[in-house]
Amino acid sequence: MKTILYIFGLLLITSCSPTADENGDFLHGVDYETGIDTGGNNGGSGTAPDKLLKKVTINDEGDILVYTYNYNSSKKLTGVTTDDGSIKIDITYESSGNIAKIVRTENSMGVISTEEIVPTYTSNQITKLNVTHKEAGGSIKSVANLTYASNGWPASIKEDIYTEDNTKIAANFVSNLSYSGNNISKWNFKSSFVTGLPVPVFDFLQEMELTVNLSKYDNKINPFNLLPKDYLIATIHAEADASSITGFAKNNSTSINVIFNVAGNTMQDTQSAIYLYDKDGYPTSVTATDIVTKFEYQ
Repeated sequence: MKTILYIFGLLLITSCSPTADENGDFLHGVDYETGIDTGGNNGGSGTAPDKLLKKVTINDEGDILVYTYNYNSSKKLTGVTTDDGSIKIDITYESSGNIAKIVRTENSMGVISTEEIVPTYTSNQITKLNVTHKEAGGSIKSVANLTYASNGWPASIKEDIYTEDNTKIAANFVSNLSYSGNNISKWNFKSSFVTGLPVPVFDFLQEMELTVNLSKYDNKINPFNLLPKDYLIATIHAEADASSITGFAKNNSTSINVIFNVAGNTMQDTQSAIYLYDKDGYPTSVTATDIVTKFEYQ
């Protein structure tokens, strides 16, 4: 997990080497001016026709990355790709319709890593994730256990990462989530190492803590909430940089407060975002100081 959070292409927090933008703002490229452009009376959630999220284009001052979401004839999400080949996700299903497996392949400047996620269901709800991380140096396994809030979305995810011989827990990922109705209001993520044990050398392993407070929601449709709920839940730690945590809300947050701690250094910032919508209430873009994210549907 090279980036821990990438909300609508606005927040870029690189867990390996956090940096500020040229103005000293930790959340690179997010506008401080609060505002929502609804584009007039464009309907809203509950009245819009069904659409599928097809493409997300993130333009960061000319540095463009395009996510494409692929579906089968039954409109099930089967894969996600980026135009630069850096990420490829394949999703397979059981005959029941539940997810059988998700395989996420990342190509970082020719260095290939994969993450295989196999969900365990209890009464058609994901309660456990069995994960295998593979890099050039070898592979390690992790197991995540989930609990749920009353709205049917995760309240906590505790992921134990094992040593390379698969005998002891070497590290933990813990997410705790709070909601206001149908929208996520707070996400706290913490990764830590078990004292006295050797930690596998993998890029995604680093001690850190991240708290994200989301507020000032609009009443429009969240593009990432259109993705399958089980896909969002299964990839909460693997795809937190792209869609997962953002999809835990029915609507779109226009105020985002982030507190980030790594290596004893704490950084905090509050940002806002401006959305444009189509006539059905689906966002077509969200704009910040130097980043524009566009959404396309099918």
